[in-house]
Amino acid sequence: MEKPKKPPPPTNSRLSGSALVETIDGPVEILTLVGKVMPVTTRLADGTIGFRMMINIRELAAEAPLVQFRNEEGQTLRVGHDHLFVAADGSPIAAESVEEGTELASGWSYPEGYIVPDAPEYAEHLRGKAFRNTIRIAGREDGGTGPVYGATVKQTASYFLTFGACSLAQIV
Repeated sequence: MEKPKKPPPPTNSRLSGSALVETIDGPVEILTLVGKVMPVTTRLADGTIGFRMMINIRELAAEAPLVQFRNEEGQTLRVGHDHLFVAADGSPIAAESVEEGTELASGWSYPEGYIVPDAPEYAEHLRGKAFRNTIRIAGREDGGTGPVYGATVKQTASYFLTFGACSLAQIV
């Protein structure tokens, strides 16, 4: 008789299916990763950026209330109200507590004083200005309802979204 499989550990991710996760293959919708294992971009204990395995990628609820955020570059992201981001100070912050003007920890960082190049791939209002190592929420609105997805990330328990923010898969 085969032993029953252990359920996956709880997750703090509540991503809409269209949410883009930064993977080793570039930005990928979480919906397309269900049932798979994928290396995702994360911040390692020494502060460097690296990859760790995202596992147990699964649908958590077929229907959940969503909130939609817009960053200063105009990118949008829909997540469940209880999705956990990393705040600018490094503490966990639930999506339901994130308002316009909230600063979230950025997945990406540059040395103090780095100037964003004057190049078309950067939002016009950011070009030629000092890079800010946070993601400022420029807008928040009701995101309707829909399925939400979550996962576990080995070792770091966090991952980067293409939206720019760092999210917590689980609290360790």
